[in-house]
Amino acid sequence: MQLQSIDWIVIGSYFATLVGIGLYYRRFAGRSLDEFFLAGRRNSGWANGLSYAAAMMNADVAPTYSGLTVMTGTFICWWYLSRFGLALFLGAILFAVFWRRLRLFTAPEFYELRFGGLAGRTIRTWVALRSAAIAMVAWTGTGLLAMHKIAGPVLGFNKTTTLAIVLPILLVYVGLSGFAGVVVTAGVQTIIMVVGSAMLCGIVLYDIGGPVVLAERLQAVAGPDVISGFPPMDHATFPMAMAMAWLVGASIGYGGDAAPLGGAMEGQYLLSSRNAREASKMYIVAEVTLFGLLLLVTLPSLGALIEWPELRTSGHDPETAYGLLMARYLPPGMLGLLFVVMLASVMSTIASNLTFGAQVFVGDIYRRYLKPHGAHTHYLWVGRLAMLVILSLALLVVYNVELIFSVALFMLQFSAAELPANWAQWWWWRFNRWGRLAATFGAPVVLVLVRFVFCRDWPWWDQTYLVIAANTALWIVVTLVTPPDRPEILERFWRAGRPLGAWAPVRARAAARKDAHA
Repeated sequence: MQLQSIDWIVIGSYFATLVGIGLYYRRFAGRSLDEFFLAGRRNSGWANGLSYAAAMMNADVAPTYSGLTVMTGTFICWWYLSRFGLALFLGAILFAVFWRRLRLFTAPEFYELRFGGLAGRTIRTWVALRSAAIAMVAWTGTGLLAMHKIAGPVLGFNKTTTLAIVLPILLVYVGLSGFAGVVVTAGVQTIIMVVGSAMLCGIVLYDIGGPVVLAERLQAVAGPDVISGFPPMDHATFPMAMAMAWLVGASIGYGGDAAPLGGAMEGQYLLSSRNAREASKMYIVAEVTLFGLLLLVTLPSLGALIEWPELRTSGHDPETAYGLLMARYLPPGMLGLLFVVMLASVMSTIASNLTFGAQVFVGDIYRRYLKPHGAHTHYLWVGRLAMLVILSLALLVVYNVELIFSVALFMLQFSAAELPANWAQWWWWRFNRWGRLAATFGAPVVLVLVRFVFCRDWPWWDQTYLVIAANTALWIVVTLVTPPDRPEILERFWRAGRPLGAWAPVRARAAARKDAHA
């Protein structure tokens, strides 16, 4: 199905709105680095939560989730329950308040505050580099690939044509407005996503005959397992063991690092909140919004299994299912609207990735080491250039990766090894700089040894468990055989963040110093 004139009007109006928002917020973004990268630290939890939900609706949503729905069935809900359900809750309850208390400019800055000295600077630099040059490049690349997987079935465009249309507009509104514009446009995009996805969901269910008929036809096409409430133990694509691996890998350690490889831009949302309460609210709003949107995407994708059962067979790409649904069911006007919905989901994520990557490059690399005393206008232009570099590197992912799921899996395993250490650095005063160095730089070594040397034939979820266990044992041993960090460094961090957990010696020292001064 080809787009009609009314569809192009809808798409053009959407792009014009983005450019208009960028032009409006340009006057605020140019005032300072805080204004450009953190929206002046005055965002509400509602605004940041809606924006973060939209940012997480990247490649994970239409192409990947619809493809996995086709390959699984109703138990696809365990895919997003395991990835986000517990993790975002932990972030809201245990960590958001403390991150906001620190009043950092970037998330990697935490490491220099927590560990101090050369070790703190080294970890800060590495986390900034991996965030900007690995995580943001990989996730931006998958977002661009998702954009093509949406546009291809609807428009018949190749990758180059799709990118040539969208990227200039994306760079204009992000480069002009900074993070404030990203948050506002993401809010608009979230509303569009809810309306458009709900329309397609309703149309597909009505055409099929309702949920009961949907269940009957699914069983006729794919057997009884397709409507199971839990992942079957022996399922070829998504067994229960995989769901548990995602739950462990995505939840353990979550919140302890606001620049994780699996979703680094969350640090920007926490630090831009107007206060600690709003930072915690951000996670809650994001989780509720995200789950609603994911339901609206995966439910109609079950209809794709009925319409195109061959998508389950080799030689077919199941990640094109959502684009096929759009072309099959939507009339002129509505097709353009839902096409905009999918563009919005991807563009929101890419915009967040670019601003976060540029922020950590400017704050943790360029200003920290190369030009410490430049004018803020100079840093803003360096940040815009960093966005362009990240986007250029992401194009390599677009042209060298076909399945988005493979990138998500690699990023999970890459980050999982050090996740328990992210909790330890907040909850245990004895966790020192040597333990953190072992966790950070031992993680990729452990991953390579497990995945490519000793356990190549293991299922990836068993590899993930072993990677987490081995690296955790490594940093615990290193921590216990090396001396604690200097008391003044620990006390400085404790006074700034007032973290929970085992900090009794540090609290006692701080209280004694306070009494002595009194």
